[in-house]
Amino acid sequence: MKRKLFSSAGVAASDAPAHRGSCRAFARPWTVAFALTALSSAHAFADRISGQVLGAGAPIVGSTVTLWAAGTAAPQQLAQTQTGADGGFVLDADGKGAILYLVAKGGRPAAGTASGENPALALIAVLGSSPPGNVVVNELTTVASVWTNNQFIDGTAIKGNALSLRIAAGNVPNFVDLQTGGWGATIQDSLNSSQTPTMANFATLADALAGCVTQVMPDACSKLFAAATPPTGPAPSDTLAVAETIVRYPWYQPQRVFALLEAFYPIPQGKTMRPVPYMPYLNLSPSAWVLPLKFDGGGYRAGGKAMFDSEGNLWVGDNFTVGWQGQDSLWQGNATKFAPDGHPLSPITTGFTGGGMQGGTFGAAVDAHDNAWLSSYGSKSIAVFDKNGKPLTPPEGITFNGQLGLMQGIIVTPSGDVWAVSISKDQLLFFPKGDWTTVGRTANRHGFRARLRKSGSPGRTGRDC
Repeated sequence: MKRKLFSSAGVAASDAPAHRGSCRAFARPWTVAFALTALSSAHAFADRISGQVLGAGAPIVGSTVTLWAAGTAAPQQLAQTQTGADGGFVLDADGKGAILYLVAKGGRPAAGTASGENPALALIAVLGSSPPGNVVVNELTTVASVWTNNQFIDGTAIKGNALSLRIAAGNVPNFVDLQTGGWGATIQDSLNSSQTPTMANFATLADALAGCVTQVMPDACSKLFAAATPPTGPAPSDTLAVAETIVRYPWYQPQRVFALLEAFYPIPQGKTMRPVPYMPYLNLSPSAWVLPLKFDGGGYRAGGKAMFDSEGNLWVGDNFTVGWQGQDSLWQGNATKFAPDGHPLSPITTGFTGGGMQGGTFGAAVDAHDNAWLSSYGSKSIAVFDKNGKPLTPPEGITFNGQLGLMQGIIVTPSGDVWAVSISKDQLLFFPKGDWTTVGRTANRHGFRARLRKSGSPGRTGRDC
C-alpha cells in the first residue's frame, strides 16, 4: 500500500482523514517539565504532530498513539488518538520545550497474514524538544529511540535530567530520519555505512521486531519473546519491551535473535535473498547487539585525552593536524570540539588554534567555567581555550618562561583548583582556583620549589606537598 503524505496542517494528501487527539495542559504536573530544557521559553505555541504508524513499511490501523513529555519525574501524557485506515494520526499539544516522544500500541498491521489486533505491538519514536511536523513511528525509530535512551527508558516511561534527555534525543536522528522512518544521515555516511557493521546490526534488529509486529507466522511473537529473554527476570511481552531487554543485555546469547532471520524470513526457493523489510541484514551473528557510530572532522587527528564540558560537548587535544606526516619527533596538533550528537564544532581542517597549542597529549580537563585546559608536547606548554574555542593563554601558552617539560596530565578538583604533571622534568603544577594569570606553583618530588607570578619570575618558596 502506498504511504500517504501529510501536510504541516496534518491533513492527509489522499484517502480518509486521520483521527485527531488533544488534551488540556496540566498546570501543576507541568511545573517540572517546563524547566526541562533551555529551549522552554521558545515554545509558546502548541505542537501539531502529523504522522503514520508503520509496520514493515505498511500502515498499522487502529493503533493507539500517545504523545508524552519526558522530565525528571514520571512523564506527562499530552495527547492520545488512534490511527486511521492509512496508519495516519494528528496530535495537538503544547510541549513547552520538553523532550517529546510517541508510543504506538496495538492495532492491525496491513503487512503480514494476520487479520486481527496485535496486542504485542508497541513502537516508539523520541522526537526531541522541537519535533518535526511530520513523523513516522516504526521498527527503525523504535531501535534508534531505545538504544539512545537506554539509561532513561523503562517500559513506556522516559525520565532523567534535562541535559541527559536532550543529548539522548539529539542522537536519535543519527540513526533514523524521523520524518520518513528511514535511515538517518550519520549511519549512512562514509564512516559508518561501509566501515562498521552498525547498519546491518540495526536493520537485523528491526527485522526481528517486524516479524512480531506483522505476525509473519502465528507464533512469531512468542519466538521473539523467547529469543529476547534476559539472563534474569521474565521474558518480554511486547516489541518495545523486547528492544529494551536486548539493549540492556546486548552480550547475552545474541545468536538467538539472529536466528530469527531464518525463522521469519527464509530464502524462497529459487531466490538468493531473504524477503526482509529492512536491509542490509546480517549474514553472521554479532558478538553483541551494539550500535557504534564513528565521527570525524573539526581538525580531529590522532586524538589524545578527551574530556566533556558541562553541556556534554567533547574536547580533545590532537597529536597532529590534518594532512601532517606525523612523527614522534614533533607533535603539532590543535584542539577539537564535538557536540553531544557528534558533529564537530571546531574548524573543519585546523581545529581550534593558538594559545600555545601544539600537539595534544593525555592532559585534558574542563574547569567550572567550561574552559578547556590542554597540555601540549610540541610547545612544552599548557593551552587554555574558552567554550567558544578562543585561546585565553598567550601565543606561547603557559610555559613558566620555558621551564616546563613534556606536560601530560591535568585535573580540575571539585574546589576549582587545577593540577598538571610533567613526565620529562619531574614537575607538578598547581593553579589555585584555576587562575593561571596571577600565581602558579611548580613542584617536584621534593616539594613546591617556587611560586611563579604572571610575569613568570620566581617568587618566594612555597610550602611542601
